[in-house]
Amino acid sequence: MTSAETVFTHIIANSDEVEYVPFLAPAAGGSGGTSEFGEIAVLREQSYNGNLLVAGFWKVQPATSPLYDVPLGDESGFVIEGSATIELIDSGETLELKAGDLYSFTKGTLTRWTIHEPFKKFVVVNDGPAPVN
Repeated sequence: MTSAETVFTHIIANSDEVEYVPFLAPAAGGSGGTSEFGEIAVLREQSYNGNLLVAGFWKVQPATSPLYDVPLGDESGFVIEGSATIELIDSGETLELKAGDLYSFTKGTLTRWTIHEPFKKFVVVNDGPAPVN
């Protein structure tokens, strides 16, 4: 079945009812390595036309992440619980996130996440083509 023939169904889930698996974060810089950091429950992996469109829940206990460069595409999320400090490596800025906050990073943004308390977010990653004008 090609991606154009893929049939999508409705998925209705509570973040506590979905199956989480270890999140293997790709090593920054495309070295091919991975490191386990938190857990992810993926609800969707592609859009109707086969482009990358990941939607899911991610959770992690207090810890500091390895460098992460948002490798799959633009990432946006909503913090469900917890708090974190995100270091933007290239600019030296830090951002504080807490429950109820939204964030968005472009593909390739080099970050390090420091998680202060149990943390859960809903996340969407998109790497589709630019819209045609």
